[in-house]
Amino acid sequence: MSNANPTPRRTALVAAAALSTVMLGSTPATAEPESGEASQAAQKLRELSRQAEVITEDYKKAQDDHAAKRHDLDRFNAEAQQADRVAGEARVQEEQLRGQVDRLSKASYKGSQMNSIAAVLGSETPDAFLDRASTLDLMAQHNSESVRAYADATHRAESARRQAWDARAGAAKAESDAARLEGDIAGRKKEMDSQVAKVKQQYNELSEKDKDALSGVESAVGQLAGSGAAIKAVNAALGKQGSPYVFGAKGPEEFDCSGLVQWAYKQAGVDLPGSTRSQVSAGRSVSQSEMKPGDIVFFYSSASHDGIYIGNGKIVHAPTEGQDVTVEEVEYMGEVHSVRRVAG
Repeated sequence: MSNANPTPRRTALVAAAALSTVMLGSTPATAEPESGEASQAAQKLRELSRQAEVITEDYKKAQDDHAAKRHDLDRFNAEAQQADRVAGEARVQEEQLRGQVDRLSKASYKGSQMNSIAAVLGSETPDAFLDRASTLDLMAQHNSESVRAYADATHRAESARRQAWDARAGAAKAESDAARLEGDIAGRKKEMDSQVAKVKQQYNELSEKDKDALSGVESAVGQLAGSGAAIKAVNAALGKQGSPYVFGAKGPEEFDCSGLVQWAYKQAGVDLPGSTRSQVSAGRSVSQSEMKPGDIVFFYSSASHDGIYIGNGKIVHAPTEGQDVTVEEVEYMGEVHSVRRVAG
């Protein structure tokens, strides 16, 4: 379904993947341990990058949570306004019906008990009595309907008032939670920036040879044939091969891993949260043996890295500092945490 890479490119990608996986924490069976300063530099970059990735995803999860609370706040406020409108309309109807019910009650109290007797005494013929009795039944039915309508209006007004109160209480909590998360976001952003700075410093200390090996050969996998949201997401991500990796970036020109996944699926009309912490709960779980193009593959015990499966054992993903969006073999990525299917 995808264009096969030429043999020389595959060889280069395998070589780059070997160094990449040493730096990022996975260990393919064919990779030989490095020695000397290059090994120490690669190991340090690996550790710093993984730490930065975890912190970045925590930061983005806080952003997701904050956006959800702001959404809750807007929803609760809208519910409160709607409940106020319903309560107002019900109160108007309640007042209108109250006067009608009061008049009916007074009429009944003053003499409606004599209506049946009056109907008999005032009827010249049995047929006339039946006509008058039928009219009295209709009046009694109308009275009962008025009372029921009044009771219903009163109930709706009270129910709407309670809904408005509950909605305002929910809005107040959502606003409080959102404010708390704003502080959490600021703290996590500071922590992320500090860790990313360490990664960049360590990357800059790598030799040019190590940097070249880390960047590898740019992948050039073509678009997949087919239709549906999953294929559209794959092709959107493949269209970003060569775009630079930036911690916390969500596109459209720069990406981190979860940012690429979110952006690609958005192009396919599917809304996903912006962090691996949230994306790992999206859709439904599938096994590695069931993977098909469009599935999201999560890596490491922390599920701090993900990419989109494109078929033939490969994913398209945004790797880490110094590496552009590329296509790699799943087996070179390290421990697979889980696979989620969000479309198709």
